[in-house]
Amino acid sequence: MSRENKKKIKYCVYCGVDVAKNKTYCPNCGKLVVKLKEGEQQAKQHIIPKPTTIKKVDISRKCPGCGSIINSTILDQCPICNSVLEKIPETSKVAIQKKPVLIFTNKKLQPEQNFVIKKDEWNLKEGINVFSTCVYIYIISFFLIYFFLVFQGDGDSIEQTIQMFIISQIPEVLIAIYPIYYVLSKNHSYAKLGFEKDPKKVLKGIIIGLVGAFSLVLLNLLYNALISSLADIGLDVFDMETDIIIQNQIIRNADVIWVLLLVILIALGAASLEIAFRGVLHNALNQKFRNEIYTIFLVALIYSVFMVLLYPNPTYFLLNFLAFIILGIIWEVSNGNIYSTLIASILYNTLLILLIYF
Repeated sequence: MSRENKKKIKYCVYCGVDVAKNKTYCPNCGKLVVKLKEGEQQAKQHIIPKPTTIKKVDISRKCPGCGSIINSTILDQCPICNSVLEKIPETSKVAIQKKPVLIFTNKKLQPEQNFVIKKDEWNLKEGINVFSTCVYIYIISFFLIYFFLVFQGDGDSIEQTIQMFIISQIPEVLIAIYPIYYVLSKNHSYAKLGFEKDPKKVLKGIIIGLVGAFSLVLLNLLYNALISSLADIGLDVFDMETDIIIQNQIIRNADVIWVLLLVILIALGAASLEIAFRGVLHNALNQKFRNEIYTIFLVALIYSVFMVLLYPNPTYFLLNFLAFIILGIIWEVSNGNIYSTLIASILYNTLLILLIYF
């Protein structure tokens, strides 16, 4: 045994008892002393540190709006009232325990991912909140204008004039102000409303919109023919034909400047309705149902019921419902390209006024 190896033997590898350098057998267990090589000796002497455990830290933030306690590291807004939450420093997020979080709303637990607000698409709750605000704006402006027109008249009814037609378009023009403000203030993408940046997609949307506009005009002509047929056989119980004739005569007798102003406001109102009903509501409902047919019919039904409540004439319900079905199909065919329904709706409403006037 070399002197170098003797120095390396300090203890028994079996029982751990110290062994003298000149001993061949362990005095404790009697086993032969193993001469370890340098690499093995170093491995034995090397102490492997225990893995350090990551400290689990939970995060709780109180909503400044409704006071709810939010235990989530990925939500920047309250899932209950959408108020902005206090930011979590990036350095703190590293130490926070990463685990799935459930949010309790409406008597059930939902994954926090359902409440994450994305910049380029709506989640259901966010979309419904924004759309509800649009409806509030429409209703408030509608009744303000209604009472203004009533007080301007004899206090009992509203006289149908070209000016009344123009003023009545204001609520529809205002309905899209909040979605545009919301996207702008949150620094979100306008793709959230269906606005495409790709020139090819924009062109495709315009072409689909042109085809859709003529489909809507054809629907209107067929609808008017149906009203006339019902009137001929005495089934026009709501006297729709007379109402249509009076409205058309008012537009024909109006000055060009008033008709032009009416066309502009109708076009703006049609675009505004599409932004609210298609860009917000339709997109948000698609996140829920994942079925285009359900969404198309539900949006058409919501719009038709909404309009018949404000303008209580059931015969308009069918026309509004069918027109919105067509617009919904146009939207889905263009893969949510809002230029398609904007062109279809604006051109359709503009052509109707021009056809009446000329």
